[in-house]
Amino acid sequence: MPDYASHWQNHGKAWLNGLAQAAFLDKPWQGLLLLGAIAAISPWSAAGAALGAGICVAVGRQWFDHTDSEWSTGLGSYDGALVGLAWSGVLSRGGAVGVLFPLALIGCLALRRPIARLVHGWHLPVLGVPALVVTWISVYVFAVLGADFWSFDKTPSPSMVDYAGAILAVSVAMATKHIKAAAAAILAASAVSIVLLGVGSDPRDIGSAGLWAFTVAPALFAFPATLLPACRHGWKAGITAMLVGSIIWFAWPQLALLRGVPPLMAPLFLGIWTAALLVLRRDRDLFLDPELQHAAQLIEHARHNDGTLVLTGAGISTASGIPDYTSGAWLAPGVPLHHYGFQAFLSDRGARILYWDACAWFRQCVENAQPNPGHHALAALHAAGHIGSVITQNVDGLHQAAGSVDVVELHGSIHHVHCLTCGSTQPWPATAEWQNHDLLCPQCGGYTKPAVVAFGEGIPPMAWRQAQLVATCSVLLIVGSQLAVSSAATLIAMARANVARCIFLTTGWLSVPVFPGDRVLVLPAERALPVLADYLGAGNRDSR
Repeated sequence: MPDYASHWQNHGKAWLNGLAQAAFLDKPWQGLLLLGAIAAISPWSAAGAALGAGICVAVGRQWFDHTDSEWSTGLGSYDGALVGLAWSGVLSRGGAVGVLFPLALIGCLALRRPIARLVHGWHLPVLGVPALVVTWISVYVFAVLGADFWSFDKTPSPSMVDYAGAILAVSVAMATKHIKAAAAAILAASAVSIVLLGVGSDPRDIGSAGLWAFTVAPALFAFPATLLPACRHGWKAGITAMLVGSIIWFAWPQLALLRGVPPLMAPLFLGIWTAALLVLRRDRDLFLDPELQHAAQLIEHARHNDGTLVLTGAGISTASGIPDYTSGAWLAPGVPLHHYGFQAFLSDRGARILYWDACAWFRQCVENAQPNPGHHALAALHAAGHIGSVITQNVDGLHQAAGSVDVVELHGSIHHVHCLTCGSTQPWPATAEWQNHDLLCPQCGGYTKPAVVAFGEGIPPMAWRQAQLVATCSVLLIVGSQLAVSSAATLIAMARANVARCIFLTTGWLSVPVFPGDRVLVLPAERALPVLADYLGAGNRDSR
């Protein structure tokens, strides 16, 4: 039997979320506050926004393939709310032209996908561009029909109390999203309003409101509150968007090609895009990636709890020219894998030569390698206090070369050899002596072996004890590992037993399940980690 109560509750939340998203907010009750604020100024505008968002919620998922996430969060319906605001005058007058409103909404929904593809090609947010385009088309169509698009049947005449109540409601909604951004937006809008009064312009006029209410305030609020939450570049981008948007707003009437075209939200959108291009530059796709943003927020939140630990695999070092484990580049062609196992090393002279040759080849790769931006980013995150130990499955030593000081090497190090009997370490032999005779420990006479863990060999007890710190962390960041090795899977399970969240940064498949609340970034480590560090205020992307 259908659960009608739940059905309508979900639709109601999606509808209110769509209203909230129109002002860079994301909670149903914020949408309700915003709707109340609009109603205090212009009831028909509130009705238009409510109707526009409602129709998009009703048909967006069935007719226009909105994903469940788009639909439920309001990302598929806030364009309808903006179109409804623009059409409020037409709706107030009634008449036959009102039937064009649903067509405008359908057009808005139909345009969203192609416009999004175009804008996302530049790695920019789509914002409310579909609503803006449809509104411009609507204005043009009404002009062709000889009708006034903007006039109301009865022009709204709100009192100062109505304005005060509306501003208070919007301010409360914004403050619950990001109190500092809300305060800055309110102060900036107030300052602009005072300047407008000083030059003889009424801030309540729709044209003047286009500057302080629809350009200055949302531009300054959008980046630190929504587009770049908890990012150190949020304020810089917000201020840039506000200044650029204001310049465009003033310049718009002076441009011959744009005469007769109302600016509406265009200065805001152009300001935001310009700020993204100038401040975030080539990495704006990653800065604006919700998965990376959520990962950054998890790491930031973990600083106040049990912290973040890191588990790295071969994928972090491939950009340094070191082949990953699964490539088999370090193995002799046609030789079965078991010949490289630990038991084979102990029992067979030929297997020992194979193992030494493979490790010598790998060591040569490592000696010619340098840490890449991913290694440097982890070192910067540690220095800034965002992460604790780095537990690595790699044996190349590149974490230490990049400046990381708290590194646990699960599988040993390629940079020295050790005795299997007494555990003493020695430097690599100057020549390939292992090809002529077995290398024995000068202290006890036991076999020496490259100090990397072979197939079937146990992890060094000290390294394993240190790695078990994962049982105490709040977040585990896994970089460049498919987690196919049992020791890595065990560490993941230990972290999950402490209810830790996992952040997977990988370009391949994963051998462990992804739980609700985890984040998966399908990105190369050398690109994503520097942006993650920069997002959190550690390191500098320009150092790449």
